[in-house]
Amino acid sequence: MRLPVRKLRLAADLRLAPILFHAAALAGLGFPAAAQTDANFHGWLQYFGSHGLGRSRLAAHLEAQVRRHDVARSWQNLLLRPALQARLHPNFDVTAGYGFISHHRYGSYPIRRAWNEHRLFQDARVQHAAGRARLLHRFRFENRWLENRQFENRFRYMARITVPLRGPYSLALWNEVFLPVKPERFPGAFDQNRASVLFGKRLSDHLRVEAGYMLQTVWQRNGRVREDNHALVLAISSTMPFFSGR
Repeated sequence: MRLPVRKLRLAADLRLAPILFHAAALAGLGFPAAAQTDANFHGWLQYFGSHGLGRSRLAAHLEAQVRRHDVARSWQNLLLRPALQARLHPNFDVTAGYGFISHHRYGSYPIRRAWNEHRLFQDARVQHAAGRARLLHRFRFENRWLENRQFENRFRYMARITVPLRGPYSLALWNEVFLPVKPERFPGAFDQNRASVLFGKRLSDHLRVEAGYMLQTVWQRNGRVREDNHALVLAISSTMPFFSGR
C-alpha cells in the first residue's frame, strides 16, 4: 500500500524534531544539582534586520532586543547588536560585529548590581532543506568584557527548524546551547540553554513577524541557583535592502 506523499513529507519533518530536544537534554547534563531554582516570567521584544548593501554580497545586520522581567514590569536585559554580514553562498553566510548588553537585577536571587557588557562576536550560518522544512545551524563565538574588566569567551550553537504551514504562516522550533570556553570561569559545562516554539507570518517579501514561547535556563555564576525563565516572545525580522543597487 502506497502512503500519500503528503504523509511521507510530514513524517520526514517530524523526524527532525528530536535533534532539538536532544540538544536541550544535553544542556541539562552540564548543570550541577541546584540548591535553589528560580522561576521567572519575561517578555522579549526583538528586531532582526539583514539589510543588503547594493549589489554586493554584504549586508548590515542590525539587532535590538528589549527583555523585560515580570512580562513587562521591569528590566531583564537590553541588547544592541550591529554587525556586518557576508553571504558567501545562498545557504551560507558569516557575520562579525559588536554587542552591548545591559544586565539588571530581577527575580528571587538577583545579581549584586546592574552592569553593562561589551562583546565582539563572529558567527557562521548554514541552511538546507529537509523535506518541506528548512533547517538552520548557527555557530557563534563570543569575546566578552564583563564587569570589573573580566574577559571571557563563549561558544554558542543553535539549531532551528522552520516548517511552512498554509499560506504565509509557519512554525519554528529552535534550541541553542551556550558553552563556556577558557578563560571563562563557570561552575558547569554549560552556562545557558534556550528552547523556543514560534508561530510566524510573512507580511511582505521583506518583513515577517513571529510570536511564541521560550524557556531560558540559566545557571548563575555563584553555582547555587538555576533560573528557569519563561518568556513570551515577539520578533520582527526585516530584509529590506538599504540600497537597491540599480
